Amino acid sequence: MSIKNYSEYDFLERYGLLKNGARILNAGSSSVRYGENCINIDIQKKVNVDVVCDVHNLPSSLGEFDVVICNALLQYCHSPQIVAQQFHNVLKDGGYLFVDAPWMQPFCPDTPDRYRFSEEALKSIFSKFNIEESGPSIRPGSAFAMLGVCIAKSLTTNKYMNFFLGKIVTLVLYPFRGIRTVEEDKTAGAFYIICQKIA
Repeated sequence: MSIKNYSEYDFLERYGLLKNGARILNAGSSSVRYGENCINIDIQKKVNVDVVCDVHNLPSSLGEFDVVICNALLQYCHSPQIVAQQFHNVLKDGGYLFVDAPWMQPFCPDTPDRYRFSEEALKSIFSKFNIEESGPSIRPGSAFAMLGVCIAKSLTTNKYMNFFLGKIVTLVLYPFRGIRTVEEDKTAGAFYIICQKIA
């Protein structure tokens, strides 16, 4: 339902990180892998997970990385500041960090869903890095559509009725996904931030 305005793939392409064989740490990877030199870590053992660990305490055996990708993970972490420090520890000098985190999004029951992050909050959490750029990764129209469908799916106590309502609202709100606003920092569905570790 959502349209990604900027993703980790855009980041990797823009900075040419897959072409030069960069060593990538994919934190909270699930089953997604970015190239041959990607190490996938997750707190849950899943397909394509190389190392099961907690991002609050990354093992030194992982070594150093040219890139860290943290996509839709930070909201589950009990201490985002500790996670930021862990990423700083495993990045090489000059290495890049990409973080994508939710702002206006429904609750996710996958694991304990703790936080939402404004663009300013991400800049503050990762202030130890040099912030290269930041912005909305999911635009307000997509956030609006996601929330509308989520509300429709929980309107009644009847799961069949909710399913039906969800389908109707999905069709109604689908054209609104691309809406932009003049103040996207207030209503975006999610934000990304790109940082660099400076020696």
